[in-house]
Order: sequence, then structure tokens, then C-alpha cells
Amino acid sequence: MAIFSLIRIAYIFCKHRLDELLDPLGNKILLFILFLFPKIFFRKRKKIEHRLGDALEEMGPLFIKFGQLLSTRPDLVGDKQASALKKFQNNLSPFSEKEAVKIVEKDLGNSLDEIFESFDKKPLAAASIAQVHEATLKNGDTVVVKIVRPGLDKRISTDVNSIKFLGNLAEIFLSDARRLKLMELIREYELVITAETDLKKEAANAIQTKNYFKDNKLLYIPKVYQDFSSSNVMTMEKISGIPVTDMATLKKKKINLKSLAETGVKIFFKQLFDDNFFHADMHPGNIFVNETSPENPTYVAVDYAICGSLTEKEQLIIGKMLSEMFNKNYLGVAKTMINAKWVGEDTKEVELEVVVKTVLDPIFEKPFNEIKFGEMLLYLFDATRRFNLSLPTSLLLLNKTLINIEGLGRQIYPDLDLWTTAKPFIQSWVAKKYSPKAMFERFKNDSFALAEKAYELPEKIEIILENLSNLEEYNSEIKNLKAEIKQSKNNNKFFYLGIAALILIAIIVIQ
Repeated sequence: MAIFSLIRIAYIFCKHRLDELLDPLGNKILLFILFLFPKIFFRKRKKIEHRLGDALEEMGPLFIKFGQLLSTRPDLVGDKQASALKKFQNNLSPFSEKEAVKIVEKDLGNSLDEIFESFDKKPLAAASIAQVHEATLKNGDTVVVKIVRPGLDKRISTDVNSIKFLGNLAEIFLSDARRLKLMELIREYELVITAETDLKKEAANAIQTKNYFKDNKLLYIPKVYQDFSSSNVMTMEKISGIPVTDMATLKKKKINLKSLAETGVKIFFKQLFDDNFFHADMHPGNIFVNETSPENPTYVAVDYAICGSLTEKEQLIIGKMLSEMFNKNYLGVAKTMINAKWVGEDTKEVELEVVVKTVLDPIFEKPFNEIKFGEMLLYLFDATRRFNLSLPTSLLLLNKTLINIEGLGRQIYPDLDLWTTAKPFIQSWVAKKYSPKAMFERFKNDSFALAEKAYELPEKIEIILENLSNLEEYNSEIKNLKAEIKQSKNNNKFFYLGIAALILIAIIVIQ
């Protein structure tokens, strides 16, 4: 199936004459072989920016998601191309009303008339994964009903298999693909995109995010009606707001655009560090602006299909690295990358520091409002590839989210100073995490494990020595040491129990 999908994608590529995007000097022979046929049989009926959008839409959901990302980056693809791709933010072709009604009634187990007071069969908007309809519940609440496109699982599975096929080939022939664990990344993305088709998962994400922001007014999350939701249907409170890309209305309503852009950055870093649960699909079609306070505007977000999180260790590493970058402590950045094992074990601190400094110093010479944070990280990671760089997939998802946030923020307010907005937040968070109180909290939470380790320490040393005794050169010395450890363990068992008891007593007294 994968090979047929690849043929279909190649056909669409040729049909829409996307050869125009390639450098004609890159490989003349390959270009001639691939594109002689389309040049003869296909004509350029539209401008390239519209042809690219049509091609991505025809290729399917995975490619539409890519188009959504490009639509937020006019700095990368140009204003015309970004504008043409904005249709992916919620302006795709809907599926039929008949299919929508069939899915709702099947999943919720009743007819529309029994579930809703009214249900508008004409969709409000249609996106790559689902479309939404306005409705009114029997209790009078106005809601929107999100419905997954029919047959989507099969389509995504076919496209993912095609990407896996290409990924396997890449890992066979390209050392960079093996080093970057390309197949692991593809499998991670498969989990993300398949989770996006399960609206039960999205409902859970929305509820969790709402709990995190219950005492914070920067972001409003609509209520989810769980009794009227399922895997293919989700019913949510209908919200009002200005689409974040509707700059004309935002200016007409005298929204403080600088404050709005900075608020988006604050929301991202709160989710990343305080909540450790971040919205990973912040494309403009999902975001609205609350206009009730124009000088201090806030956001409303409506799509929680893709969310990400980090381990506590990853949080600490990223927070520390960003803090070191803000302080231009390049040796600290290098040490953090080495300690995180993102680079090879044989990497020398001084050599990595020189590369980090070479990449970051010219960037920091620019005014802060010209620095593109997400791209800077990409440059840094690219420059450190020769040290066998290997990043966790969660970090790649995080960086993609950051690029989205930054691109959106710069669209709202071109002079957005992400660094100044983020710097005190990150430094405060790192200081809080590494404070004596925080360190003791972690110690307290692991107290029983520490006590157990203290008791088991002699036995573990004895096991290590048992394994080492295979080395004949040191055999006699190791046997003598083992005997001493064994004797010590018998004589001092109460000593180690005492250590464990002291740890527990200290916790009880301090509490």
C-alpha cells in the first residue's frame, strides 16, 4: 500500500507542477526525468502559492497539517504563500450533511431530535481532521459539535505507512537519519496524529488544560459536555471572540497588539514550565481573542487534540539551557547538552562551547525584537550535529510549538520581543526549581527510596565486585575486598538501618 500512496503523492506533485519550487540547477538530470512528463501534459493554471495549497489538500491530512504550519511563517515562505495557505486554518471543504448526521446519531446512540433542541446541518467550519456544527442542547445551552471526518483513520494509516517506508530507506542509506532516530520520530508523530482523531482524548486534554487555568485569566477553555461526546463526536460550549488573524477587526476594536502577542508567549511558558502540559497545535484557526478588555486582551483556544509534556528531567534541562543562553554562558549551555546526553559521550566541553558561541554570538548582536527564538534553536541543533546530536522527540514537538507561537506572535506584533518577555519567567522558574526548598521537596518525595538505597548499598557493591572478579589481573585483590565488604555488611547492618531511620525522622520532624 505504501508504494501506491507514494505514487499517488508523486502524481499530485506533478499534476500541480510543484517542480517550480525546486532549484533547476540542483540536479538537471533528475529534474528532466521526473518533470518532462508533467511539463508536457500539465499546465500552470494558477499561481504557485495556490497550486501548493491545492496539492497539500489533495495529498491528505498529514500534508494539510504541514500547510497549517507554513501559513504561520510568512518570514519563511513569503506573504503571498502564507496568505494562500491560510485556508488550512479552518476553510477546507466539508463532508456531506448526511454523513455528519449519521456519525452523530451512531456515536451518541440517539436521533438528533432526541439529543438536541436544534442542530444546524451546515457546518460552521471544516478543518483537516473534523468539522464543527452549531447546535442547542435541550437545556438551552448553545454548543458546537465537532465531528471527525469519515474514513480518516484509514487515510492517515496509508499516509503514515508511506512516510515509514521513506523513513526506513533513509535510515538504511543516510547516517544522519540513523543518528537522529528518524523512525522513532515518525512513530512518535504517528501517535500524535492518530490521537488527534480520538475526540475522547481531546476532551480529556481540554478538561485538564481548563483545570490548569482555573485561576488564570490569560486563556479561556470552553466547557466540554462529556455526556454528549464520544470518540468521533465532541460537544463543547460555543464561544465568541475575534479570530486571531483578523487584524482589521483587532485594530478596529483597538486591541493592544503588543500586549496580545506577549500574552501568547506567557501562556506558552506557563504551560511548558508550570503545568508541564502544553498545547502543541497552536495554529491560528484554533485561537480567538477576547475583546472585553482591549488594553489587556486574553485568548480563547478551541482545539486540544495535540498536547505535549516533558519529563521532569527534560523540563529542568531545557529550563537550565535557556537560562544559560539568556546569560550568554555558552560553557553552561555546552555542559547542559553533554549532561543531558544529547551529544556523544566523547564530546569535549571546550569544543562544544566554541560551536555554541559561534552560532549564538552573532544572533545576540541583533536587537532582541529581531531574534527568532525557534529558528535560533534549529540553527544551534544543526551546528552541533557533528557531535552526534540526538534529541528526544518531545523536544522536537516542543520546538515545533515554539515556532508556531513565535510566528503567530510576530504576525500580531512584528516587533515582538520574545526574549524580554520570556527571560524573567524562565530565570524565576529555574531559581525556584533549584532552590533549597525545592531540592528538599524532591528529597522528601524520594525519602523511602533513599533509605532503601542506603540499606542496600553494601550488597550492591558486592554484586559489582562479583562481576569484576572475572578480571584475572585483579582477582585476588577483589576477593579480599569482597570479604571485607561482606564482614562490614554483617557488622554494620544496624548502621545502615540507622541512616534510613534518620532520613525518615528528619522528614517527620520538618513536616
